[in-house]
Amino acid sequence: MSNLAGLPPLGQKQPPLVSTILRQSARGETCTLRLPGCQGGTETTILAHLRFFGWAGIAQKPHDFLAVFACQHCHDIVDRRAGGEWGFEDLLRALGETLMRHHAAGRMTFNPT
Repeated sequence: MSNLAGLPPLGQKQPPLVSTILRQSARGETCTLRLPGCQGGTETTILAHLRFFGWAGIAQKPHDFLAVFACQHCHDIVDRRAGGEWGFEDLLRALGETLMRHHAAGRMTFNPT
């Protein structure tokens, strides 16, 4: 299941967008997840992919724009390697903040035709 109705994602599966710029952009950033126990610093921050809603298959990463800046602690919790609580509100907020940081840094542009 990939949604509340039990329906698969709409559209055809596409190869994931891989962006070196987005992946390297996490260096020096603070964690956008900020779950309880967050380390808060920038030393362990990486681009953590969100593997939900059928965005990727088993052992696959979704598009690089479906990821958040996460410290090691928060990344381990979201990937269920460590115990801790989080909600989808946490992921949505973190994804929004990460996308806004990308946009402010000029890494995501929109050129309407």
